[in-house]
Amino acid sequence: MKKGVIQHYYKLIILFIILSTVPVIITGSLSFWKSAEAIQEYSTQEKVQNVYQIQTNVEQVLKNIDHSVTYFVRTSQTQQFIREEMSAEVFYNYQTIKSDLNHIQTLDTGIEDIVLVSFENNWLINNNGLSFISKEENDAMYIKYMSLPDKSSWLLEEFDSIVVKNNVQNSCSHYINLVKKLPLLQSNKTGMVVVFIPSCSLTNIMAEKIDSESFVIVDDSNKIIAHSNPGYIGNNFEIPETIISKINNSSEDGQFNNEIDDIDYKVTYRTSEYNDWTYLSFVKISDLNSKLSSIRWLTIVICSILLCLTLTFSILGSRNIYKPIRHIQELVRNSNPDKSDMKKTKHNEFELIESHINQLLSKNNDLENKMQRQVNQLKQLFIIRLLQGKVGNHEIPIKLTSFNYKQSWKQLSVFALQIDTFENSTFNKSDTDLLLFAINNVLEDLIDSESRLTPVVINQTQATVLVTDFEKENEHTFYINQQAALVQKEIKNIFHLSISIGISRPFSDLIQAKLAFNESQEALKYRIKHGKESIIFYDNLNRNYQFFIDYPSNIKYKLFDAIKLADKTKANTELNNFFAYISNGDMHHNYYNVILTRFLYDLMELKQLLGIEIVELDNRPFLMEIYDLKTLQTIQDWFKEQLVHPIIEKVDKRTKTDNKSLSDKIIHIIQDSYDKDISLDSIAAQLHYNPNYLSNIFLKETKRSFSEYLLMYRLNKAKEWLVETNLSVKEIAANLQYNNSQNFIRSFRKIEGITPGKYRTDHKHK
Repeated sequence: MKKGVIQHYYKLIILFIILSTVPVIITGSLSFWKSAEAIQEYSTQEKVQNVYQIQTNVEQVLKNIDHSVTYFVRTSQTQQFIREEMSAEVFYNYQTIKSDLNHIQTLDTGIEDIVLVSFENNWLINNNGLSFISKEENDAMYIKYMSLPDKSSWLLEEFDSIVVKNNVQNSCSHYINLVKKLPLLQSNKTGMVVVFIPSCSLTNIMAEKIDSESFVIVDDSNKIIAHSNPGYIGNNFEIPETIISKINNSSEDGQFNNEIDDIDYKVTYRTSEYNDWTYLSFVKISDLNSKLSSIRWLTIVICSILLCLTLTFSILGSRNIYKPIRHIQELVRNSNPDKSDMKKTKHNEFELIESHINQLLSKNNDLENKMQRQVNQLKQLFIIRLLQGKVGNHEIPIKLTSFNYKQSWKQLSVFALQIDTFENSTFNKSDTDLLLFAINNVLEDLIDSESRLTPVVINQTQATVLVTDFEKENEHTFYINQQAALVQKEIKNIFHLSISIGISRPFSDLIQAKLAFNESQEALKYRIKHGKESIIFYDNLNRNYQFFIDYPSNIKYKLFDAIKLADKTKANTELNNFFAYISNGDMHHNYYNVILTRFLYDLMELKQLLGIEIVELDNRPFLMEIYDLKTLQTIQDWFKEQLVHPIIEKVDKRTKTDNKSLSDKIIHIIQDSYDKDISLDSIAAQLHYNPNYLSNIFLKETKRSFSEYLLMYRLNKAKEWLVETNLSVKEIAANLQYNNSQNFIRSFRKIEGITPGKYRTDHKHK
């Protein structure tokens, strides 16, 4: 074989090797990458679920304890017991209280002791029983626990620092204590209940330990509540500031990578909404990636086998495929009479074939394509210059002949086409130029070339000069209207766009094309009244008008009054009236621009006078947005959605907020002065408002009248006193400002269906 043949043969082998090995390498790499990604995703999700399960297990226990203790301390018996001094008369309640405390500890919660303390009466109850406390013990407990900011708190304490008498087993160095100030619903706290839970019990509640993963629970002060290693409990959890900042600046849960002591860790955390504890999981990233080793080696072995197979196939396949190529090469060389020249050029077989094909085919095709493109561009340039008035009389016949245009006609018309709106379509305003060129191509196919000159796009308008041979003008007009309707229909079907067309007056001399083009554009401006998908003839426009600006001020004032009252229905009606008024009559299109610009500025001035701030509206180019809209209906919808409704919503929100504030003040006065002689008139004088106005506001916000609300509030107080106090019915009636007890009894029986005495008997028995 010749040297050139041998070189190409090796090139073919290399090509086959590349084509066969690259897919194997890419496929193997992608497979390993996807497998690694899936395993890492599974591992990270597993860690998230582990932390979530730990949080759920721990908080379930804590919430059960919290709810049980809350239920215990909110019983009327416990509340009464904590307020009374320990004496023989009330000592019988002690056994019930002690039994309830023991019952709470029997739950599978890890509680070692519950202590009920009365600071006012200097006694406490724990597992050892009832005992009195000294003043020093009382002060120590009060200072340490009653200074806590919340009425119910979880507190981590060392066993040696606990100041409350208790009977805990000292099973752990630290205890997690639930402290509740008593009574729960009163501001004056006279006692407390403390639940002692060894922190080691939380470690037992946590999920099964994993050698490669550490679980930590820390409180809001970064002290360890629970740890996979109990020896860390109570110590300050020293972690890098980067981890603390990521947790504090992120959401309630998350996951991120962080380096600790030159080791990369995957940190998973969740912050509890219940007690602000943070649940953390630390696992080495190297441990997460250890599962990938077997997949890596398996991928390498499979890819190696495939590469060996593809290499063998490349060598054998190249040899068989090259045989016909070698025969073609010899045929081409033998068919060329000048073999010496062939040796000088040193062509291989593919270069020979390529050169022959290029010589025979490419030159002729290139020339034809270039000429065709140039002719088409020259035609469009001629029509654009014609519509701009840049073509002279002497030049027109020459161009018509050179471009094979029709030489004679009866009448001409220019129609200008513009896109109305991009609603209900997949396009937007940035696609305008592209769509106009597409529409231009559609018109070339839609209208016969004998009935038009070349369509062009100029100044965001598609323009076409139509040619007819009709003698009568009405026939010409009918034909033009048919063509315009056909174009509208086809554009609607193809692009789902609505378009409008302006049509000039008929003319016969092409030199008048500039004037006709201006007339068609002028006709298009009247879309603002005629609406979208209009076909507007310049001849049909009334050009004998007086440009008089008649601004509908009365309608505007009614609209603004409706906006001030936040009456959206009335505002919509008046807005409809405003646009109906300005659409009446045959006005110049500039009339609408002036009216709408003035209306826009009046609306913006009203917004400022009302003190309304709408951030999304304050930096909008409103005038440009209005001028981009083509019809009065779309402009009306724009005013309604972009200005009128947003302003009304702001006014309505502000009005409701003011009314709500007044109602809250009235309710606060009733709750403070229900046992005094109060009336709506006295409250109105106090708040400096008209009584009737306050009555309407209160009824609207609370759905009850003032007198009804006052009556029901006093009645609820009466029911509370009947059950919880020994006040007589007469005393209760006097406290609630009834003239006599009989009036109170009649009013009570009318609403509750029973007398106050019967109510007291029934409910005290319960």
